[in-house]
Amino acid sequence: MRGVKIQDCLICRQSSSGLICSYCQQDLLLFTPPGADKNLMFCPIISKGLKKVDFTQLLAVADYQWPISGLLTGLKFSAKLPHAKALAQLFVEHNLKSGMKLPQVIIPMPLHNNRYLWRKYNQSYEICRHLSLFTTIPCEHKILLRTQATKPQTNLSASQRTINLRKAFSIAPCSLAQLRQYQHIALFDDVITTGATTNAAYLYLKKIHPQLRIDIWSICITLKT
Repeated sequence: MRGVKIQDCLICRQSSSGLICSYCQQDLLLFTPPGADKNLMFCPIISKGLKKVDFTQLLAVADYQWPISGLLTGLKFSAKLPHAKALAQLFVEHNLKSGMKLPQVIIPMPLHNNRYLWRKYNQSYEICRHLSLFTTIPCEHKILLRTQATKPQTNLSASQRTINLRKAFSIAPCSLAQLRQYQHIALFDDVITTGATTNAAYLYLKKIHPQLRIDIWSICITLKT
């Protein structure tokens, strides 16, 4: 059909008019949260797994399982940047409905400079950049900074993760007044496991701006079975 761009589906590699073909989209196992606001903190299996977090509003797409986990891994470790656009599109189509109260700005979880210099990009920012294009909500990636190089979280216990993240975040001095002008933001993290990293950033932002509403946005949550 004239005007339709044909490309390979990022999952099945068959010809597709979109980054993810209609067949693969139909096979995706996505979250089905109760209520019009899509808040996953009302889902018992998720609230149980994230019982030590302080945030109360959470939007995400799916459990951390293939094929979405493969898209995230390809983006994070192999610089497959088209995956960011596909994941952002999935998030918007699944979670953001007309009439919802949307945030004034999206803030991606930052990387420490050492990790950024090694990787050359921040996967959360790459997804947020496309979220901003799809929604017209500004993406501000220079407000929240990762000022402490912490140990990798993967092999740490929940309590060790909390200790590891103490004093991990800061606000750019020139952005403090800007942050305090907002009443409602979305804090975006590509994958949430125990929620320790996201919660540390959430608490830091709330300490600076206690009246700020902070919604947590993510692509995947690692469910505890």
